Amino acid sequence: MIENSTYFYYINIAMELVSSIKPYSSKYSKKTFTQQQLFILLILKQKLKLSYEALIDDMKTRAEILLLLGLYTLPNPTTLVKFAKRISCILIEDIIGSCINLTRRKKVDIGVDATGYHIEDGSYHYRKRLGKSSKVRKNVKLSISVDTQKQLILASKVRKSKAHDNLDFIPLVNRSQKIKPVRRAVGDKGYDDENNHIFCNSLGIESIIPPRDYGDKVRHKRMSRRNKLKKRFPKKKYNQRSKVETVNFVMKRLFGAIIYAKKWIMQKKELLLKCLAYNIHRLVKLRISV
Repeated sequence: MIENSTYFYYINIAMELVSSIKPYSSKYSKKTFTQQQLFILLILKQKLKLSYEALIDDMKTRAEILLLLGLYTLPNPTTLVKFAKRISCILIEDIIGSCINLTRRKKVDIGVDATGYHIEDGSYHYRKRLGKSSKVRKNVKLSISVDTQKQLILASKVRKSKAHDNLDFIPLVNRSQKIKPVRRAVGDKGYDDENNHIFCNSLGIESIIPPRDYGDKVRHKRMSRRNKLKKRFPKKKYNQRSKVETVNFVMKRLFGAIIYAKKWIMQKKELLLKCLAYNIHRLVKLRISV
């Protein structure tokens, strides 16, 4: 029975998360499908790693899931595509952040890290014939802040161009603080910047970032927070940062490391939906283990 499967828990959690969305985008809509139903189908698309057409075809064989979702007819793939174009990135980000509210966490310790996702841009030999070939694979960068205890994504930042990881540290910590009070923020040497420590200190957050060793060429200021960390570095607390790398690995393993969308805004939404699909997967694991 579906009640005993992880699918049942997965869809129930997804339904709980999207319940705050308005059923219909306009009073003039056809009201054939609710926005919640279409949103859950987009999440399942990432979970199953299927195209829009393959997802609808797959759903035809899952009668109990359709009954659970209240779907008595399936939407056309183009309906899902139009809905994906219509939803905002801010909405997806808000739902990702709300996942932590389904746990009992009052304060969080976060880890910040970034990883790259490849963009699928077609066959190299076909693009070579069109004169559009390039040996360098295009990619987008995803930076995330993760609750190191529950391993849930709190905030995310997507960039389409190569940029230093340090640019996203303060925005991620700031957004995480608005979702749940942050007690500690941990990052690798890529985030070694005095401004990051000053920002965290202004919010009452303990920042643990290993300072780079510049040798004799550049020295940290005597009273800087980076210099204090260099003298007494809390290794035990810093070791929790590896949980972020675990989250990035699991996301790529379960939901793929390739982005198939062609337009930038759709690439961003696809990555954010991967983050949401991962969070629901993690919530299922947490609920089953209780």
